[in-house]
Order: sequence, then C-alpha cells, then structure tokens
Amino acid sequence: MGGIFMSKENQFTHRIISDFLGGKMKRSQAAELLQVRERTVTRLARRIEVKGLEGAIHGNRGQRPVNRKPEALKADVMALVQERYFDFNMVHCLEKLASEHRIEVSYSVFRRWCHEKNLVKRKKRRSSKVRRSRVRMANEGLLLQMDGSHHKWNGEQEWCLIAAIDDATSDIPYGEFFLSEDTLNCMTVMQRIIERKGIPYAIYVDKAGWFGGMKRQQFCQFKRACEEIGIKVIFAESAEAKGRIERTWDTCQDRLVPEMRLRNIHRIPSANEYLQNEFLPNYWKLNNTVPPQSLERRYLPVPAGINLSEIFCLKEYRSVKRDHTVSWKGGRHQITTPLKYSIRGQHVEIRTYQNMTERVFFAGRPIQLQPLQIQRPKAA
Repeated sequence: MGGIFMSKENQFTHRIISDFLGGKMKRSQAAELLQVRERTVTRLARRIEVKGLEGAIHGNRGQRPVNRKPEALKADVMALVQERYFDFNMVHCLEKLASEHRIEVSYSVFRRWCHEKNLVKRKKRRSSKVRRSRVRMANEGLLLQMDGSHHKWNGEQEWCLIAAIDDATSDIPYGEFFLSEDTLNCMTVMQRIIERKGIPYAIYVDKAGWFGGMKRQQFCQFKRACEEIGIKVIFAESAEAKGRIERTWDTCQDRLVPEMRLRNIHRIPSANEYLQNEFLPNYWKLNNTVPPQSLERRYLPVPAGINLSEIFCLKEYRSVKRDHTVSWKGGRHQITTPLKYSIRGQHVEIRTYQNMTERVFFAGRPIQLQPLQIQRPKAA
C-alpha cells in the first residue's frame, strides 16, 4: 500500500490544526498562521479528525478542472500579450482580445496567466484600508517578525541591523550589524536564531525582496531555505502589519547610537559584541519584553543529521552540456570528477555559503569544476 505524499504546506497545515485540536492554540491564532478565516480552520479540523493526514490535502489535488482552457489557447493569448499588448492593463487587453481576435477569457484566468509571465501592471496607488490591532501569539516561537534597519549606527557610516522579534514576548532572539541587507546576511541571522532557540513555526517579513527589488536580491532563496527547514514565510501587506519590529527600530536607534558613541564603538565587530552581549540581554530583555500568555515554548528542535549551513545558502542550478561543461559566472567550467555515465542535460547545483565559498553538487554528491580557458580568434 502506497504512502501519503504531503507537501511542506500540507505538513504545516496538519501541524497547526493538530495543535488547535489538542487545545494548544486558539482558533484565531491558527487562522492567522494559516492565513485563512476561522471558519476554514473549523472545516479543516473536522476533515482531519475524520480522515487523519489525508484531511490536510485538498480534495481536488490531481484532478483536471472541467473548465480548464486548452494550453494552445493560453500560448496564443500570451504570445499576443507579449508581442502586441505588453503595455496594456489587463482590462484593456481583454477588450482588445475580444474585439480584435474574438478570444473570450475570464478576467481571473487571464490575470493568473499574466502573473505567471510577470506581465501584470500594478497600481501606483492603493486605497487605504481600515486596520485593527492584532493580538499577540500565545506561545514563544510561534511567530517571529524579521526586518532590517538601515541607519548611521556609529554616527558615520550607514550599516544595516538585521534582527527578529518574537511576536509573543517582544524578545529579540538574535540581531547582527552588516554592511547590507542581502539574502545571505538574512540567512545568517535566521540560522543563528535556530541554533540558539530552535525552529519557529512561522516568520513575518515584508515584500521588498520577494518582488525582485534592489533591497534584497534573490530573497526567494531565503523563502526556499525557510520552507526547507519547515518555517512558514508570511509576507506583510504593509509596514503597520509588522509594527512590533518597526517600533523596535525606533527604540534601538534612540538607544544604541548614543551608547556606542559613549563607548567609542566605530567598527562592526565591536558593535556586534556590544549588541549581543550587553544591549540585548541587559537592556532589551529586561525592559522591553513581556511574559507570554502560555509558558510552553513552541520552538521545534533541529532534526538529527540536518546541517543548517547546507540549507541557509544560495542554491543555483546549471544545465550540463554535451561536453560535460556548465556555464557559470560568464564562463564555461569543465566537470573534472570521474563519472560512470553521461549526465548531459542534467542539472548541477551550485551552493554559495555565508562565508562566500562555493561547492558544486550533482544528485546530492559534491563534484569538481575547472574553469576553461577559451581561445578566441584574433581579429584580422
């Protein structure tokens, strides 16, 4: 009898609903972590009580929708959009498809197709929404809010303080100064938190890097690493949504800058030593944290055999050419590791670690690459 395949999302759903059924979590907290309504939590709970693990899996998985549009039609429509209507908004484009090409597609389907190709024009302004205060999570380790603050922390150069704050207690499990808020630095902070505390259930971040902005290049790699270890990444719709970490920056900037000036701290290593060994334990923890509603810590232990450094790194993939070479960093590299068979057309995985060293893997095993010196013909 075959086993049940569950994605990371399904596993996270089953874990949250199991906690809800066991009385370890309120319905409202489960709804926030799953990003659904409370009624949906009730339906999921009933389904999981009856079906067990299968209850976390959507009933339509693996079935083809009866109203699904043909792939040929989708290809024709997207070709027209890319070639002729690339600068039209979606409503205008649908009107043109109907009047000029006799193609009828619903707005929701067309919008999904355009999102897949990153062809959606976004509004420059959005109407403001009524916001309400959100109740803290009951347990430490259920939700962390993470962000970076760019500031002249030493009064001279602009550094970035990357840290996370626990939603239940306002405790800062770890923070560190860096020169920039890039993906590897965010991974460093997340790995240190896991090493010190354990694996949190979920983490709350903004959308700056997810949309490919310059603030955090390749931030989808951070999301991939978190999901690989079992952390749900939730994207905030506004700065107000993660107000606790935003208010933390106000306090830190107000306190840290003059404190470091008095201690004559001007370099990042000494600033990090003061932040982690004096400021966070002796000031922040004593004056700015609150006791959680429940004393049960919800950080999960790191599974045995897991090397966090192999997860919190950049992973890129390159296709192997016929002559067992791959293109990387603007050049060609030869695979020099002896192989029993050709891997032409397969993909190798290139990992860049936090210390900027690199290793190459195929099928989970390390292999060696050698740069090729390409002889170019001399100009006549």
